[in-house]
Amino acid sequence: MVLFRVFRCLLLLPLLVLAGCGSSLDDYRGQGPSWDLAHFFNGKLVAHGLVTDRSGEVTSRFRVEMQGHWQDGKGELFEQFYFDDGRQQTRTWFLNKGADGHWHGTASDVVGEAVGKTQGFAFNWRYQLDLALPDGEVVRVSFDDWMYLLDEDRLINRADISKFGIHLGEVILYIERLPE
Repeated sequence: MVLFRVFRCLLLLPLLVLAGCGSSLDDYRGQGPSWDLAHFFNGKLVAHGLVTDRSGEVTSRFRVEMQGHWQDGKGELFEQFYFDDGRQQTRTWFLNKGADGHWHGTASDVVGEAVGKTQGFAFNWRYQLDLALPDGEVVRVSFDDWMYLLDEDRLINRADISKFGIHLGEVILYIERLPE
């Protein structure tokens, strides 16, 4: 019995070590350009992205047309997705910044609330999403979503997709603000 416990602890040790190896938002403190989420996601934007599976193979490509509006510190970001297989999907985010400096977001397929924070040129938020798969099945997954501001009009977005802490894939996209 004791041997089994020791063996089980040894199996869990690599997972615990890996769990502490991710980047932290504090790693970007003081590095510019600084985020103004309401400014960046205001007006028309376009994104191009892809989805990979756990092995890194691209499973889907897409384009997103976005339109953001802000009033009294609250934002609404409409997203229209066009996938390479002909599927289309929409999502509308409702965004606001809390008194504690954290950003909060909701959408019809987001379970509860997305919560995140900016630091330097980085923004990280986490949330659960009822993800619609190409075959119509809906799967609840977790997103660890990182956005890196390149300049005032462009960013790179990388989101890790997991379920029960197991890496399932990744979404990578490039978002650009369009001239008004």
